[in-house]
Amino acid sequence: MKRRTLLAASLLATPALAAEAWPSRPVRIVVPFPPGGTVDILGRLTANWLQEATGGNFVVENRSGAGGNIGAQAVARATPDGTTLLMGSPGTQAINAHLYPNPGYDGIADFAPISLVAEVPNLLAAHPSLGLRSIPDLIARAKAERLAYGETSIGGSTHLSAELFRLQAGIEGEHITYRGSAPMLGDLLPGRIAWGVDNLPSILPHVRSGALTALGVTSKARWSGAPDIPAIAESLPGYEVTAWFGLLAPRGTPPEVVLAANAALQRMLATPAAVQRLAELGATPIPGTPEAYRAHIDAEYTKWGDVIRRAGIRLQ
Repeated sequence: MKRRTLLAASLLATPALAAEAWPSRPVRIVVPFPPGGTVDILGRLTANWLQEATGGNFVVENRSGAGGNIGAQAVARATPDGTTLLMGSPGTQAINAHLYPNPGYDGIADFAPISLVAEVPNLLAAHPSLGLRSIPDLIARAKAERLAYGETSIGGSTHLSAELFRLQAGIEGEHITYRGSAPMLGDLLPGRIAWGVDNLPSILPHVRSGALTALGVTSKARWSGAPDIPAIAESLPGYEVTAWFGLLAPRGTPPEVVLAANAALQRMLATPAAVQRLAELGATPIPGTPEAYRAHIDAEYTKWGDVIRRAGIRLQ
């Protein structure tokens, strides 16, 4: 069966599990990465918003490992009754299938998408001790000496951001992959690595404090919240990577549960408070239907599969 057919069928498989209004029991939102990163930040915001919108009890559980595969697999195998949800990302839903021989789940067919929540650019930042002020500065320095650099998730958008930058810039370096934002920043902030890529909400506070120097955002254009930070594409035309995050349920979750969760989330994403909070984090809300989220995942799966093959990216 084709992947799109399997995905569409996920909302049609309707076991009699949700006759009562959702949520009638506590709901667990699995964040498949460590605390402190953007997936965790947005997962906790989503839990708070859903709790406020429905009056239900929502808790976040961090289940990290294998580039998000461990947490995603746990949700894919959970009972599809609306009590276990996943905070998904490009890595878990669209990229890992191209990098891991057996992720343990299918990022498309094993889930019923509920809604996208937000998208963020990634940010490339350097340690201030290097004295770099721009992407061309970094490229010139990296061609003169082998610099250590890092990103926050194997196969995630930060990994692809760093590797695409290296490939387009024509540089080499000591590449270190970290399991989450906190470990990477733990080496970047004291200068043990020269530069790194992280989701904007995780790294921006350190730029604003002066602890790191922002060199470029990975979106096609500058981010409106910090228009003084150039887009990497200004120096490397055609460069673009954007991270997105959204809520999913296991395949077979009753459609009424999916629609109830979607409706609650749409109400909250439209509030001025949510829009402002996301803007403070460097994120943009992406309200929409489950069908729109399905189509987005499908397009991202194709896009990143092509990029990974063309770039020859392999797990180390």
